[in-house]
Amino acid sequence: MARLTIEQWADVRAEREASGRSFRDLAAKHGVSDVAIVKRAQKEGWGDGSDVGRAIRRKVSEKLAGISTADPKKKEAALDGEAEKGAAVIIAHREDWDEHRRLYPIAAIKEDFEMGKKAKISAEVIMLRQKGERQAHNLDETSTGDRLEDLLEKLGE
Repeated sequence: MARLTIEQWADVRAEREASGRSFRDLAAKHGVSDVAIVKRAQKEGWGDGSDVGRAIRRKVSEKLAGISTADPKKKEAALDGEAEKGAAVIIAHREDWDEHRRLYPIAAIKEDFEMGKKAKISAEVIMLRQKGERQAHNLDETSTGDRLEDLLEKLGE
């Protein structure tokens, strides 16, 4: 049996996730054992072709992050860059809430009904904006994509 390169493994994964081809068919086509493919698929969390959208979202995330499956050093650098961007978003979100607390202290809200309304509206705007930013940066677990932390974990193994 042949040892596959990183690029060849990426091709095997793409075929599995896009078409749902069986491990046996993939093994015969690529000259590797079906057991090796099953082990790699389990380790990396491959899809089975039933959710093509998941595979597409993973590939989109990789392209946005500049992740190259061919060069592990480039992949690591791209992941570090994306992690820095994600951390900056989270730090900014924390600062938003610190500012909200400063502007609308609970004690003042209890005494001023109008201030309470402003605090509520402000909090809702912050939540909506942050939710959108976190989704745009793939920082939260959603039904439409992998979380950044999960991608990092999968790619780091």
